[in-house]
Amino acid sequence: MALRLENKNALITGGASGIGRATSIRFAEEGANVFVADRHLAAAEETAASVRQLGRKAIAHQVDTSDEAQVNAMVDRMVKELGGVDIVVAAAGISHAHYGEEGKADIMLLSEKSFANWKKVLSVNLDGVFLTDRACAKAMIKAGKGGRIINIASAAARLPTPGVGEYAVSKAGVWMLTKVLATELAPYNITANAIGPGFIKTPMTAEIQNLPDVTPLMQRVPMNRMGEPVDVANTALFLASEEGRYYTGSILHPDGGITMQ
Repeated sequence: MALRLENKNALITGGASGIGRATSIRFAEEGANVFVADRHLAAAEETAASVRQLGRKAIAHQVDTSDEAQVNAMVDRMVKELGGVDIVVAAAGISHAHYGEEGKADIMLLSEKSFANWKKVLSVNLDGVFLTDRACAKAMIKAGKGGRIINIASAAARLPTPGVGEYAVSKAGVWMLTKVLATELAPYNITANAIGPGFIKTPMTAEIQNLPDVTPLMQRVPMNRMGEPVDVANTALFLASEEGRYYTGSILHPDGGITMQ
């Protein structure tokens, strides 16, 4: 049986861990070469090594997706070394301004948030997706072969999330950005879709996973459990493959049913 992404080149931001890593490996299993971009180069190299073990080309690249020059350089390098961008999965993101810093969760009402922390989350989660999508769209239009843009939003794009309001706002912005891009890029045979995961077992949800009792939280999820990164990766694979060719401007929710409530 033919592989679904044979000879396609995929750029995946946030590819060093969680959803980005799972998507990198899942795409490689289906024949794609993968450009693994992340803030953490060593971890990105580990993902790239896993891709190469599957017989695909892989490049690890360090990038801050909120930096315009770095994003443009990232896409330029991919075009030069792999020959083009067929698929982009914009998975880089943070849950709060101090994400990754031990014991510094920024959980509080928006009325108490600092502007600096608000801007930090929006710069990564929304500006970073815009910059990545824009650079890839330019490359896709120039190549004239169409393409697939897949943005990782969140169930929080639809559900107000107290305590991390800036995260919810940023993901709602990603959802609207995706719809605008879908409208603008359709004449170029470029689709743009979003994925809005629910609670997924990733480093971002480590604090939730480590709660003494997650039962009250899981009661909000009809399937009563957290999802796995591969659940999101499989959704991205569908959107990137021929099976998903007539989807654009959509948001798909691998979330155990939480957004239907």
